[in-house]
Amino acid sequence: MKTTFALFLYLNIIFCGSIKAQQAKISFKSKESKGITKANKRLLILWDHVVFNHQNSIMYCDSAIYNRSNNSFIAFNNIKINENDSLNLYGDSLHYYGDQKIAHIYGNVKVITPNISLECPSLIYDQAVKIASYEESALIKNIGSGYNIKSQKGTFNTNTHLLYFKEDVFLNHPDYKILSDTLIYFTQKKKSRIIGETEIKTKNSTIHCHQGWFDNLNNHSSLKGNIFIETKNNKLFADSVYYNENSGLSYAEGNVKIIDDSSQFMIEGYYGFYNENTDSIHVWESAILTQYDSIDTLKIYADQFINNNDSTNKEIFCFNNVVINGTQIKGDCDSIYYNENDSIMEYWTSPIIWMDDSQVTGDFIQFLYCKGIIYKMNVINEGMIITKKDSLHYDQIKGDRIIGSFENNEMYLLNANGSGKVLYYSLNEKDSTINEINQISCEDFDIHLKKNKISKINFIKNPEGKTNPINDIEKDLGTFLENFEIKKRRTYQEKYNSPNAD
Repeated sequence: MKTTFALFLYLNIIFCGSIKAQQAKISFKSKESKGITKANKRLLILWDHVVFNHQNSIMYCDSAIYNRSNNSFIAFNNIKINENDSLNLYGDSLHYYGDQKIAHIYGNVKVITPNISLECPSLIYDQAVKIASYEESALIKNIGSGYNIKSQKGTFNTNTHLLYFKEDVFLNHPDYKILSDTLIYFTQKKKSRIIGETEIKTKNSTIHCHQGWFDNLNNHSSLKGNIFIETKNNKLFADSVYYNENSGLSYAEGNVKIIDDSSQFMIEGYYGFYNENTDSIHVWESAILTQYDSIDTLKIYADQFINNNDSTNKEIFCFNNVVINGTQIKGDCDSIYYNENDSIMEYWTSPIIWMDDSQVTGDFIQFLYCKGIIYKMNVINEGMIITKKDSLHYDQIKGDRIIGSFENNEMYLLNANGSGKVLYYSLNEKDSTINEINQISCEDFDIHLKKNKISKINFIKNPEGKTNPINDIEKDLGTFLENFEIKKRRTYQEKYNSPNAD
């Protein structure tokens, strides 16, 4: 029995001690004081060097009213709260609730830590969880880092050193500015996390996104959600972007789209790299280049695109399984190289070009091309142009080198030289049926075209040939020059998935 009573007494002492610890009375001192009773409440008025102590907090003010019944006080003028010598709070007035360990501070409020200063009209500080919160707009400065943050609402966890900002958030940094709905800043790690619609302005770009994070210490960031980045000449769209400021490299993923306003082209793909030091772009996976705002809207499909820009060159490389689809010109080759400075576009490895009913092939095809407009075509080695006359007959032109001249992206003149050959069919003027076949060999000749059809030929050097009436066999089967072949027109997906792709 004695043992049971002793145990009960011991537990009671511990329990009561715990309650007292949780609801410790506020201690105080001042040079002047006066006790009064108002509305059945015992109050103590303090003034002249008033100091309150509660838990680990020391609170200073010019004057105060202390309520013994609920362990709270209201303080006035020159408010200062010191927390463990690592946090100071200032204001014009203070209402402190000792049992709840909550301080309401009003008027010219400041919160100062070794790294952060916060200013706002009013603030609630919860000593139990070490969190300061505000709802009337605040300015936060990162001491020593040279930037500040404004927001309408927010909290500051002084224990974890985490800042949470909400509504009209504005981060002002010497190198960039952020406008956001929500921002979380980890002061010790120097990391920022953004949530909601956000605009980031740097010296060279404007960025729009919906979420992401910044590592200010290591100078890299990750952005997500309908990203739009605009620079002087380029616009970038993507689902996510990772950026390393130290290396100048950006990696984009998901619905990547890059628009170059200066050159009037757009590159799309699933993945992309951007190197700001070399101003170069690399896009791949389901990649498309579109030349827009021109006479011929031109689309180029390829496995990948590389765009390099420097002080002397502006180059585009289109690699592997290239398919060209324009309103007036279509094509097929392995790769394309384009240099904007000299406006030369080169088609490499088994190139084929189609213009209406004409097919152009050769070992190497080159275009003089600028902003969607074609001026010249140069077909080198084994050049051949085949134009459909009807379902069985084709006009054919061969030459070691064939040069085409264009107007409004339509070829009007061809020059063939070096072992040139022409095979074309003449029509009966009465019924427009084929009645003659012309076969000519010439070292140099010009062919005039109308709507990609032969209208006139000028033979310049050593022509040899003949014109014969077409016979029944030729009518039925047609006649063909050496290496004649009609190439199949393929989409990019057909070519990419073909086991016999070039």
